Amino acid sequence: MHLGGHVSIAGSFDKCIDRIAEIGGNCLMTFASSPRSLQFKNIDPKLIQKYLDKKDESGIGPHFFHGVYLVNLASKSKSYLKASINSLIFYQQLAGEINAVGTIFHIGSHMGEGLEKTIDQVVAAINFTLDSSPKGVRLILENAAGQGGAIGEKFEDLAQIISRVGDKSKIGVCLDTQHCFAAGYTLDTVLEKFDRIIGLKRLSVIHLNDSKTEFGSKIDRHENIGLGKIGEVSLAKFASDARLKTIPFILEVPGDGNGPRKQDIDTLKSMLS
Repeated sequence: MHLGGHVSIAGSFDKCIDRIAEIGGNCLMTFASSPRSLQFKNIDPKLIQKYLDKKDESGIGPHFFHGVYLVNLASKSKSYLKASINSLIFYQQLAGEINAVGTIFHIGSHMGEGLEKTIDQVVAAINFTLDSSPKGVRLILENAAGQGGAIGEKFEDLAQIISRVGDKSKIGVCLDTQHCFAAGYTLDTVLEKFDRIIGLKRLSVIHLNDSKTEFGSKIDRHENIGLGKIGEVSLAKFASDARLKTIPFILEVPGDGNGPRKQDIDTLKSMLS
């Protein structure tokens, strides 16, 4: 199985390979720019080649990008919407350059307007991004906890958006266990509901996270595996489901405050052994 975590590219883009190897993962997720800005800058081709060489030597598997948290495809501001789309396109094109799977991202917030009033804009933005994405690179919609009117709290919302996407071969879904729990989905039934509403064929990756907040809280707060409200037993049962044996697992847990540690990857491995 591919088990990994969200690691940093600080210092040099290729250092993400060192960092995931150090904690014992065999797949990874990173940002490709500052997560606190929609601005970005191209990465030096020499660094990209250094990354590719290092990744090939390491045997590390799939690389996923995570879009910056500021992306909002439902924004009422035309300039903000354009900046969000441009950020996603940059990520997608870079994913093509490094043979990454694609970009996982939060669709954004309708700010109380409801999906029906914003879906036309959201779908148009996704289609424009896909048209600018390399062949084989996926744009991966992440389910939401529901905080602040976030789109994707309900699987039906994601299914409705996907149904209107032009090139469905470039679309995937990321299922985040903490977001599921916060949105009111129990992990013992979530895969059946996901398959019925969206289809497991769309599932590209799992974010395996425990929750700092209670079931149905609609608050996005991750906790280390086994220390949160979901608990290691429920997460282990979910992660061990045979339907997920080919799906990569990415930890987005806080660790000691700097993200996943080796002991977090080891915990995940022991859960699946």
